[in-house]
Amino acid sequence: MEEEFRKYVDKYNFHDTNINRKYYHSLRVKDLCILIGKSLNVDDNELELLSVSGLLHDYGRFYQWSKYHTFSDRESIDHADYAAKELFDNNKIKDFYKKSENYDLIKNAIKYHNKYSVPKLDNMHIKICDILRDADKLDILYIFASKTVLLGEEGEITDIVKETFDSEKIINNKDITTPSNHAIAMIALVFDIKYEYSFKHIKKFSLLEKMYENMKNKEIFKYYYDKAIKYVEDRCNN
Repeated sequence: MEEEFRKYVDKYNFHDTNINRKYYHSLRVKDLCILIGKSLNVDDNELELLSVSGLLHDYGRFYQWSKYHTFSDRESIDHADYAAKELFDNNKIKDFYKKSENYDLIKNAIKYHNKYSVPKLDNMHIKICDILRDADKLDILYIFASKTVLLGEEGEITDIVKETFDSEKIINNKDITTPSNHAIAMIALVFDIKYEYSFKHIKKFSLLEKMYENMKNKEIFKYYYDKAIKYVEDRCNN
């Protein structure tokens, strides 16, 4: 499966920094899906479909960047909807995975991994969606913590973003109107984390603290980091 995925990515410019970055992000998310799944003692079949979902969750990003030169869904296409359509409506999934009885589970996980919330689905669909969403957020936090991508700090933090953050909710993409809002939105990802393993992963690797160290205007963001770190600490202890 990974060999076929690399062949797919190689159709684009693998040496393009953004294509390369999304490729390795996909590999890490796959591994994180498996780790979260194992922490929940899921069976081998579930681990397999978590692996597929994690590897292919950003299938649409490569076309998106090649066509539009942006990763902004608002400015181009919804990359998750594109992936679901290409993989399952146009049967590209068969290049990577043959067990059609799991297709609906994988399709929903990919389709909803980037959405503000997951619609009402049955328990198995919700679990696979939530594991993928956790894994994706963990690696996004890692990327910003490792200086692979730096957060912007210009512009105001708007009232709607402050209020949403104080309500311990993730920030809606439509409300991210400044680089500073985007920085707050990245911190707020912890409010949508579901699993104990994920909270402990954030704490173990000091992802929030490392993000904070990468900031220039630390005093502006200290309140938000402190609140997020306490939130993670409380979830680890409970």
